Amino acid sequence: MMENISNILQKRGYSEKQSAKVAAELHDIDDSLKPLLNKWLVSEEENDYHVEGFSLLELKLKFDMTYPAALLTMDWLIKEPENAIRSINRGIK
Repeated sequence: MMENISNILQKRGYSEKQSAKVAAELHDIDDSLKPLLNKWLVSEEENDYHVEGFSLLELKLKFDMTYPAALLTMDWLIKEPENAIRSINRGIK
């Protein structure tokens, strides 16, 4: 599964090193986000999701993130809301 994610990320513009790191992180995302990830991996469809008052697509646009990066940020909001919210409000980059 992780190798598949890495290959897909490379086809979508990630370097080999980046794709391996991001694939490993995506492999461990919260179960609530996995359907969104799977849909994106299959069809590049980007669905929105809300956590702690933040929107996945809004984060993507505001911080110029890729969809996988925004998914990882949402995962961080789920797992460590206080740290994530503080960092987002400071303007993560």
